[in-house]
Amino acid sequence: MRQRGAFVPKKSLGQNFLVNPNVARRIVEACDLKPTDVILEIGAGKGALTHLIAGKVRSVIAVEKDDHLAGQLQKDFHGTNVTIVHADILEYPFEKIPDRVKIIGNLPYNIATPIIEKVFHYKKRVTGFYITVQLEYGQRIAARPHNKDYGSFSCFVQYHANPKILFKIKNASFQPVPKVQSCFLSMGLREKPSVFAKDEEFLFGVIRAAFGHRRKTIENSLSAILAKEKISALLQELKINPKLRAENLSLEDFARISNHMV
Repeated sequence: MRQRGAFVPKKSLGQNFLVNPNVARRIVEACDLKPTDVILEIGAGKGALTHLIAGKVRSVIAVEKDDHLAGQLQKDFHGTNVTIVHADILEYPFEKIPDRVKIIGNLPYNIATPIIEKVFHYKKRVTGFYITVQLEYGQRIAARPHNKDYGSFSCFVQYHANPKILFKIKNASFQPVPKVQSCFLSMGLREKPSVFAKDEEFLFGVIRAAFGHRRKTIENSLSAILAKEKISALLQELKINPKLRAENLSLEDFARISNHMV
């Protein structure tokens, strides 16, 4: 029987707490922390990483949405170099964070993408970005061309960052135990996009159109944007095989195509 007042993880918040101390230490070691670092931790949870991080850096801003957990963390870290912020990370004003900050987070699957998008928007303030996500999601982020996991989201992330899966994490390392494995990634934010795009919004429109019909050839999938005969002529000019599928084209290929369309 559950004790009265005991904390119950909320499925709505995607709460799976890291309970394996060896994995926690490995994550912290991989973040290349320095005594001068300021850390923004997304989803501090019960503080498994927060305690380890705090002893290695200048200060930590730990954001936690859950009322109960935020309250407990504020008691645990009172008078330390850790500031607990009770807030939803998607609503937290990133313009208030220091100009040079490293971000570390265990991202709930249901809001991982908007969190990543928000960090990219403020990436000039960020010196490092490290995340724990579900393995399948991480594989999509890091996938390169000619891979079934490679898609429009892979291209979006790799336009802004150089993601690398550093290691996998077994589901038994979390409590409650999730049904799937996780992984830890370094996002390697880029100062400049990985490719030149005359129109960034149009580039990603082309990419989404291409991957919207993965089984179609690039010639057919892009005919939704431009007449097929013009697409064929364009691909021939760029020396891109029109019979290839979207997963066979690199981000550079998509940039070349979109830049010639604009």
